[in-house]
Amino acid sequence: METTAYSFTIIIPHYNIPQLLRRCLRSVPQRDDVQVVIVDDNSTGDAASELKAVEAEFPQHTFLHLSQNGGGGHARNAGLDKALGRYVLFADADDFFNECISDIFDDYKDADYDQIYFKANSTDTDTSLPAHRADHLNQYIDNFLNGTDADGCQLRYLFGEPWARMVKRSMIAEQGIRFEETTIHNDTAFGYLTGYHAQSIHADERQLYCVTVRQGSVSVTTSIDRIITRVEVFARAERFLRQHGVSTIPIAHYEQLAKLVRYRQFSTFSKGVTAMRATGFSRFHIYSRVCYKLWLMIKFKIFKS
Repeated sequence: METTAYSFTIIIPHYNIPQLLRRCLRSVPQRDDVQVVIVDDNSTGDAASELKAVEAEFPQHTFLHLSQNGGGGHARNAGLDKALGRYVLFADADDFFNECISDIFDDYKDADYDQIYFKANSTDTDTSLPAHRADHLNQYIDNFLNGTDADGCQLRYLFGEPWARMVKRSMIAEQGIRFEETTIHNDTAFGYLTGYHAQSIHADERQLYCVTVRQGSVSVTTSIDRIITRVEVFARAERFLRQHGVSTIPIAHYEQLAKLVRYRQFSTFSKGVTAMRATGFSRFHIYSRVCYKLWLMIKFKIFKS
């Protein structure tokens, strides 16, 4: 078993939201066995000035300041380079941990699972009203715990977000697992690669984390480039999992392409198909699955009406 002064490292990428970062940091308990690494992705203007006040408020934490803005994946990779804990956790700067985190740290400081998943809740960051960004994770955990998904394939391969999980740092290092440095879904590969390489996983029903909904965040911003990136990322995921004999395949790229056809965005659809073909898929493979997803969408609409 690996020996280190820290049981846990929390990595938090940050860009231009210092007030929300302060909320996130205040939710982290002060413990000698917890290392916190904040990676600022070259914040600008007033946010950069305010960040200095946040840094002064939390002198016990490590703040890294990147000279260029490289996105969340680049920032998380920079944080991984500084991580010393046996387990690594990730948080987004606009989210926060729930009060049970101290108990969870106590319970798992000597654990030896390769990956541990926790439930989460979700709120609107402005109104505090309930949101639904963690519903899929909570369902996957229920399915794992009740035996519906005994091998945890949904957690391993369909839950791509890095939050609400602890990952053994030695496994990350040994397998050379990193975040992709794409504009969106930079965490998808990290999710399925840690899931694939984890020899032992565990799930806990406690809600470790609160993931928020915020206007203007990366998760709610849409553009043609982001759509194509989504298709590329999930096509690579499908290629890897099929090559390694995994039958649980993410389908977000087919859903995205089917929506483009449904709403007659044929030019963007064509770009998406080209992106998938570049990863090695045939037109027949792509079109057959897109048609099936489109049929399901139409069928659901008919039944709903």
